[in-house]
Amino acid sequence: MAQLLVTVNDNSQLPRLRTAIRQLRGVEQVAMLHKMEVPQAVSSRGKAHCELLERVDSLERLADGWDGADSKAIVPQSIRKFKTAIAKTREELLQGWVLFPDAHGYLYLDYTGSNAVAGITMTGERLIYFFRKDGKTVKNDGTAFTTRNLLSILERVHG
Repeated sequence: MAQLLVTVNDNSQLPRLRTAIRQLRGVEQVAMLHKMEVPQAVSSRGKAHCELLERVDSLERLADGWDGADSKAIVPQSIRKFKTAIAKTREELLQGWVLFPDAHGYLYLDYTGSNAVAGITMTGERLIYFFRKDGKTVKNDGTAFTTRNLLSILERVHG
């Protein structure tokens, strides 16, 4: 799946542009980001950014029952907060992380590196995480799901 980013300076053209794009064969979704949501350095996104954003987009489409009758669709608040945090994260902090769905409707980030392993469950409200680095294990049963807190965990794992 490829994504196309279009910057429009005249908002009055947006309705017609969106309609025209939707009518093209092969277009799955048309989404709009407001200027304040677009990271300043979109063009400098690296491979890890792109892979995680593509992955979260695919997980966003999971419906209830995706992994059996009891599995839940991913909580929209978790997806929104994760996308916001990723947009503000340096590329090197994202390397080595893999994103998975959780059957409870959460996102789960997993990391295995040369000197660390880590896991972060992202509910709509909380971050539940552990990491083992240099022989020391850190666990947290729930801290607020904010961009700052997620970045802090990523930095501690990579730092």
